[in-house]
Amino acid sequence: MNRPELRKTERVNTTLTVRIERDGATIVGETVNLSLGGMLMRVVVEPVPRVGERWTVALELPTLEQPLEAEAEVRWIGLATECGVQFTTGFRAKQTWALGQWLDRIRKGPA
Repeated sequence: MNRPELRKTERVNTTLTVRIERDGATIVGETVNLSLGGMLMRVVVEPVPRVGERWTVALELPTLEQPLEAEAEVRWIGLATECGVQFTTGFRAKQTWALGQWLDRIRKGPA
C-alpha cells in the first residue's frame, strides 16, 4: 500500500551544511533534501531526538552571506543519523526568495 504524499512543497536533493541549536549545544549536520517547508538531514544527535522536539536550525545557503534561520519541529526519525524536520517559523521574504531560487537552480541542474 502506498503512503499518500503529504508534503505541500517538492523536496530537492541537495547537500548543504545545517547547524542545529539543541539544549544550548550546536550540532552540525548536512541536508539530504530540502524544500521551502522542511528538510531531511543527516546529523548525529545524542540523546536520540523525539518526534515533536523543536530546534533552531541555521542553513548555509551558498548564495547568501548569512545562514537562513528558522524554528523546526522533528517530524520523523530514520535509521542511523537521518531525521526529517518541518520549518515552523517562516523565513524573511528575502530568505524565502533566495531559498526558492536555490531550489529552482538545483532542480534544473547544470546549465
